[in-house]
Amino acid sequence: MLFPTHVLFGVVTYFVTRHVFPGGNEIIFFLLVLLGSVIPDIDTKWSKVNQWAGFVGKIISFFSTHRGLFHSVILYAIIFWFMYTFFSVYYAFALFSGYIAHLIGDVITPMGVAPFYPFSKRKVRGPIKVGGLIENIIIIVMILLIAKYLIGSFS
Repeated sequence: MLFPTHVLFGVVTYFVTRHVFPGGNEIIFFLLVLLGSVIPDIDTKWSKVNQWAGFVGKIISFFSTHRGLFHSVILYAIIFWFMYTFFSVYYAFALFSGYIAHLIGDVITPMGVAPFYPFSKRKVRGPIKVGGLIENIIIIVMILLIAKYLIGSFS
């Protein structure tokens, strides 16, 4: 999936998950879900998040393959544990839910994702072409869902 699709997946995920752990800082929760929804693509030099990361992004993309370790549940299980241990389950859940949204977006494409990389390179794949008609339909549906949610929140 492309960057805008991952961002929209993140926003929809925020609206779905924010009620699971109520009472925390909603802005930080939202930002962590969004970060989780785009950060896996730091492993490719062409991504916006890699370019925003500057020198760190260049190092990561040099030493990793796209949809490798940064698209693996193994790395994010470690990050989840770290955040849970040193911050809170609230923030760990926010980042992890955004990350899962990213993986769902990539799993439905032909390139797929190897969720247990580096232990297994077996990929889970789907039929939806990146940047194709179906992805554009998904974008429209997510925009409509977000609009419906926002309109419902204000009425």
